[in-house]
Amino acid sequence: MQSMQEIQEYLRAHKLPEFRAKQILQAVYKEGKGSYDEIAVLPKNLREQFARDLPILCFEKTNEVRSKSGDTVKTLFKLHDGLLVEGVLMRFKNGRNSVCISSQVGCGLKCTFCATGTMGFTRNLTVEEIADQVLYFDQMLKSEQGARVTHVIFMGMGEPFLNYDNVIGAIRTLNDPDCLNLAARHITVSTSGIVPSINKLADFPLQVNLAVSIHAPNQELRESMMPIAKAYKLDQLIAALKAYGDKTKRRISYEYVMLYDKNDSPELARQLAELIRGQRAHVNLIPYNETYLGFKNAGKSRIDHFREILESYKIPTTVRVSLGQDISAACGQLAVEERKPPRPPSVVPIVQ
Repeated sequence: MQSMQEIQEYLRAHKLPEFRAKQILQAVYKEGKGSYDEIAVLPKNLREQFARDLPILCFEKTNEVRSKSGDTVKTLFKLHDGLLVEGVLMRFKNGRNSVCISSQVGCGLKCTFCATGTMGFTRNLTVEEIADQVLYFDQMLKSEQGARVTHVIFMGMGEPFLNYDNVIGAIRTLNDPDCLNLAARHITVSTSGIVPSINKLADFPLQVNLAVSIHAPNQELRESMMPIAKAYKLDQLIAALKAYGDKTKRRISYEYVMLYDKNDSPELARQLAELIRGQRAHVNLIPYNETYLGFKNAGKSRIDHFREILESYKIPTTVRVSLGQDISAACGQLAVEERKPPRPPSVVPIVQ
């Protein structure tokens, strides 16, 4: 859905009253109307005009899979140019409805364990394409169970901080009282470590959460897993995160995917603890969702031991709850399977 300002500009250009913008946003965001035909306050001729010129969603659903338990929904969206991105809805037993959304078509970072990285990078998503993923699932929840999206995580396809301006624009839309009115503290942006964008986020007024995909506690191992570490060294990243924490007083979540016999040893747990000790930090251990890439899940006993070591250093640590394992596989996998023919990986410019 276009922004209030964009809708108002359209109305002015077509000599229509600007109060129609409020009516549209109220119906779409607050009442969950998925079609202009359902918005009774609009005259019939305007419903037809707006459906043509101001579509509620800027993409179409092309595929959707649901877990057997029904707690997870993964949806593949086809954009106006035929490209594909995906979003995931996770319904937790405590009432939290989290949506994991994409910020790019594909990803150029090529992390060795990530399915999305095999797609390469095609383009950044617009503000509307990002925010509409949340709107889609919010409308789904309203229609199916009278619920709402409560949390949003920028952890789908792409590196959010290589599309910084559009991601920030989408966050403003999600937080806007006239739109989804989602609390900033319920929005998390995950990055692989784009230092200039971390520095910019420190000055962003909305108190969103920052998650950092660290996955290894030393430069050599991290670089072997995440090529972006060659551009932004681990010591540079940690310095930026310390500065971010000092300025914002907000806690940083360190994301650590647990790969069997790769990054799950007790020694690496101790290295990680020493690296982040003293920060406002939390570690989120992620059981690996095995794919065709050849990596193995570290397993419960190794993950638990890794967690115990971190906790012995007084570092808050959790193990991510896995939902929809029967459908999820990996971020981007549904798009990888659907996209034909495959595009060769391309290079993403590094932010300076």
